[in-house]
Amino acid sequence: MRSDSRTALPPGRNGAIDFLRFMASVILVMHHYQQVYNVFIDNGVNFYSGHFYWGLLVDLFFVISGFFLLSAIKSIAGGRLGFKDYYLHRAVRLLPLVGVTAIIYFIVNNYVYFSIMGEYYKARSTGTELVLSMLGMQVGWANLEGSHLNPPMWYISALLIAFVVLFLLAKISGKAKISFIYPVIGLILLSMAGDLFGIELPFFQTDARRAYIDVSVGLLLACFLEKHKFKGLKYLILLPFLTVGAILYVFALDAQRQLFQQYALVFLFFPAVMIIFNSEQAKRLFSAKIWNELGGASFDTYVLHVLILLLIRCADKYWGFGLNFSNWWLEYLICLIIFAIGILSYKFVEPRLRILAEKAVSFL
Repeated sequence: MRSDSRTALPPGRNGAIDFLRFMASVILVMHHYQQVYNVFIDNGVNFYSGHFYWGLLVDLFFVISGFFLLSAIKSIAGGRLGFKDYYLHRAVRLLPLVGVTAIIYFIVNNYVYFSIMGEYYKARSTGTELVLSMLGMQVGWANLEGSHLNPPMWYISALLIAFVVLFLLAKISGKAKISFIYPVIGLILLSMAGDLFGIELPFFQTDARRAYIDVSVGLLLACFLEKHKFKGLKYLILLPFLTVGAILYVFALDAQRQLFQQYALVFLFFPAVMIIFNSEQAKRLFSAKIWNELGGASFDTYVLHVLILLLIRCADKYWGFGLNFSNWWLEYLICLIIFAIGILSYKFVEPRLRILAEKAVSFL
């Protein structure tokens, strides 16, 4: 997905991180393909019902967003960046496509999908869910139960609320003349306590806490790399983090398996991977512009992919194609089509929506 440094391919853009974003989005599309179609792939990789819970790659998106947030947080703490410029700048990048897709999803789920399939996908989408989704408040803000409207967009909602909370922490730390690192660490510990005790409150709901932890880890990682450079044999230090993180993920106990796996990835595996892909060698390896394009298109693909999957299912039943969604080749073909649509959206639709949004908020 998109980092906060998203512009029209600036010279300093990290193609290696864009490659990570692209690969994660590919896996998540296949993860949701198997979830939406409720299939088990006999002769391929199972990204939904297998041993690994691939949905946790969303946490990598959060970590990447936090990684590129350092400059803004420093400006906030230093009193150089206000909330309006900080938040609107990010909301205008994220919400136009999310909002338009929400409207289409609302129509498709309530009328097209229901009329053809005889049921709603998950549940009927309500007008309240539509409004909250368009505002980026799908989970964690005012709706404790979450939304059934374009379900993957909980990510955008949780990301935006994390941006707000981190703004407040940076502002408070600046006023108190202390490093913002300390309240950010406090936010991580508080969120982990909420996970362990199952606390569900507005602004402190499970998905919001997930974003708090992940974005904060990315932010702290950027702080660390700003002061410590990795060269040569120093990269060997990362091997224990990669190894232990992977082992803890694989052998997580069933009782708290997903939470344990999430922590293993976020605190050990993903930071090590980010350090490797932020190296000069990785940047040179992925210096081609195509990685920037694919990384940028990952956001559009993620926003649109469940909607496209539902439309394909409707088309299959309406025209009687008789598609066997459990075939691995069909899975890859459909995912390729989804990414092609995502690239077209990234190149031609999203920029125009963003311009309209910028004009709409220019008077604020």
